[in-house]
Amino acid sequence: MKCILWGYPLHSDTYSYVHEGFKKALERAGYEVYWFHDGEYPDSTDFDYEDSVFFTEGYADKNIPVLASCVYYVHVCVNPEKYVGSVKKLIDMRYHQDKMDKDNYEFDHDLSDFEELDTGVCVDRVMSKERGYDISYLAWATDLLPEEFDEDWVNIERENIYYFIGSISGDGRFKNAHLIQEFGSLCAKIGVKTGWSNPWTNPLDGAVMRDLMQKSFLNPDLRNDTHKRWGTKTCRVFKSMSYGHLGLTNSPKLAKFAGPEVLCAESIGDLFELGLQNKDNKDLIRRQMMYTKDHHTYVNRINGLLRLL
Repeated sequence: MKCILWGYPLHSDTYSYVHEGFKKALERAGYEVYWFHDGEYPDSTDFDYEDSVFFTEGYADKNIPVLASCVYYVHVCVNPEKYVGSVKKLIDMRYHQDKMDKDNYEFDHDLSDFEELDTGVCVDRVMSKERGYDISYLAWATDLLPEEFDEDWVNIERENIYYFIGSISGDGRFKNAHLIQEFGSLCAKIGVKTGWSNPWTNPLDGAVMRDLMQKSFLNPDLRNDTHKRWGTKTCRVFKSMSYGHLGLTNSPKLAKFAGPEVLCAESIGDLFELGLQNKDNKDLIRRQMMYTKDHHTYVNRINGLLRLL
């Protein structure tokens, strides 16, 4: 099977890291994988696009070939009419969460009502039948393949620095700056500094990012009120646990999904105390790591998505 990732070049958008995970999992499964984007792709006279499976994003598919012989997985499918009736199959890949009112999506449901295809991938069969194309829900995952996990990482010595690698917003319904600042202030009281790397202005190589996250004093996944209400599941907590760090979040819905032993407290102060109490609990960290290995890699996600074929 020929798979084509069509979207943002690596490091140009945070969603490019999802495509990176797809690429690794698809290649591991033995598939032929290509990665093109709207600004750079081969002409159809030089490349055979027929009978391919495309993975793309609704704001990055302007120049994607739309062919009757191909299947299209589209995250944030803002224009399904572009594909319906013109392609072999369309799969709308929505965010794996209970609520949303953004990016062409407005829904309020219980994901447990849908058919689970693999951990972090489910399909709404009823709506799929109504729409005439598949409606699926996808959680993000760690960037590691199962065989790349190393249990010895739980022994890595932490630094007296809290490294936050991610976007920070100071206003609007997705603001999280106050959460980072509060956690950083608690760190400062015990002599721990805070460092920040913005993936939009200073994208880091995967190995560099992993190294900083592994050395971080603590590595919580702090979610704003909107994300907590929606049950948003991005990659931070899965990466942290896969790298041999403590799984820690202020989002109850995320904690429930991420694993039975993920530590959670909605109060930043209480979460910080949980982190202090368990940051050297290597048995707990190792169990969290192994759960992530079994349930939260892109091997799980791709296995689920491909069942829709």
